[in-house]
Amino acid sequence: MSNKAHETPTAGGPAPTRQYAGFLARGMAMGIDILLIHLLYFCCLCAVAAVLWAHAPHWLALIPSLLMGLLLFLLSFPLFVTVYFLALHGWQGQTLGKMFLGLKVVRDDGGEVTPGLAFLRFIGFCLSILPCGLGLNI
Repeated sequence: MSNKAHETPTAGGPAPTRQYAGFLARGMAMGIDILLIHLLYFCCLCAVAAVLWAHAPHWLALIPSLLMGLLLFLLSFPLFVTVYFLALHGWQGQTLGKMFLGLKVVRDDGGEVTPGLAFLRFIGFCLSILPCGLGLNI
């Protein structure tokens, strides 16, 4: 599987050759994804805080609830990131950042990425991050 620039075939002409996306394009797509993930997650946190605020009798009663909510959100963040990448790679072969830059993950033979391959790709990504990101090839 590789990150390749997305190209549509032309009618009546030869199929275009796929080009590998460069490190800069893949890094920019990852940056956009990280920004979007944090923005979405922050919006969820604000929504929970607003619901707690609306049902609290006094602002001091919010402190234990906010601390528990914050703990749950911190523990659920890895799950949120996992669902984001697995769902988008398994469904479209590209995340929102890759869509913005016109990149798509395809198999070596040019086929679509299945949800199972997206899962294996994510596991490989996580293992690559473990040694301080030394194995990371965005």
